[in-house]
Amino acid sequence: MAMSRSAATLVLRRGLATVVKNAEEVVVKKPGTGSPKKKNVFDVARLLPGWGVGHKVAKSHWKPQTYYKLCDVKLRKDAGHGAAWGIYHEEGVEAGKLQKISGANKRCWKYVEDGPERTWKAVASQNTLTPKTEVLA
Repeated sequence: MAMSRSAATLVLRRGLATVVKNAEEVVVKKPGTGSPKKKNVFDVARLLPGWGVGHKVAKSHWKPQTYYKLCDVKLRKDAGHGAAWGIYHEEGVEAGKLQKISGANKRCWKYVEDGPERTWKAVASQNTLTPKTEVLA
């Protein structure tokens, strides 16, 4: 069984093509250089005190100042998914009442930091924690 010249060339090309593909696959990536894993509401809330109740979360593709303010979080046993309720705010203004957050298990959520009015320096400068003195007669 003699192979024709074109068949031999075809076999050689296929063999070289797999060698080149395998060489491209061998490229080693450093740890942490890939894209970070996106988070669902519960992954974001896990890092916040009280499972994020009272904090703001938003989908990554929403306009700025559009977010949910978390009011309640119910987790499943693995703490990776569940149900969350919050108040929807659009452009910084409350635009709805307490409702179940749709798409809470989808991986497109981020934490929305509060403005400068909620920083520790601003709270301390308001001096609202001064003790009150009472005089008893």
